[in-house]
Amino acid sequence: MLQSLDVPDSSWLDLTIPGSQPEVRLCRLHADPVSKASVSLVRFPPGWRRPGSGHYLPAEEFVVLEGSIDVVGTHQPGDYVYLPPRTVRADTRSDGGALVIAWFSGVPAWVDGEPAVPAAQDPVALDARGVLRADAPEVPGEYAVLADGLSAPLQHDADVLDLEARLWGWLPAGTPPPVGRAPLHVRVWG
Repeated sequence: MLQSLDVPDSSWLDLTIPGSQPEVRLCRLHADPVSKASVSLVRFPPGWRRPGSGHYLPAEEFVVLEGSIDVVGTHQPGDYVYLPPRTVRADTRSDGGALVIAWFSGVPAWVDGEPAVPAAQDPVALDARGVLRADAPEVPGEYAVLADGLSAPLQHDADVLDLEARLWGWLPAGTPPPVGRAPLHVRVWG
C-alpha cells in the first residue's frame, strides 16, 4: 500500500528543468492518464539555479523532504508549498540541494516571463495541520495534513504521505487507508 521514498537509483532519470542548471534527478511515482496530473520525487543538486522569471501553466504543490529550496520563499523539510496555476517564480534555487515530492495538476509546461492572465490566488507555504489547500475551480481536490491519520476509505483517488516514515502511496477511491499512521499528508485528486 505505502512504499518507501528511498527508491533505487535505477528508478531515477536525469533531466534539465527548462531554464535551469545543473540537471535534476526525477522519479515519477504516479501519473493520471486523463488529466496528465502527476506526482514525482525531484532531487535538486547543490547549486541548482533557474535565473530569470516564468511560470507553469498548471498548479504545483510540493513538500520538502530534505535540504532547502527557494521558490517564492525559502522552504525547509516538512514545508508544504502550493503554487497556483501561472504563479510567477523568479530566481529559484537550491544552494545546498533538496529533495521534494511534487505534484503538478497537468503537464508541467514552463513559460518564460509574466502570464497573460495572473494567478487566481497567492501561493501558500505552511508547516501546519488541517486543510492546507481547498478544492478550487482550476485545481480540483484538496491537500490536508491529518493529525489523527485516516479512519475510513476516501471517496476520491488520493496520495498519502507519511513524512516521518518516508512512505508514500497512491490510493484509488474506496481503498482501505493505512492503519496507525499519523500524521498523514493527503492529497485528493478531485
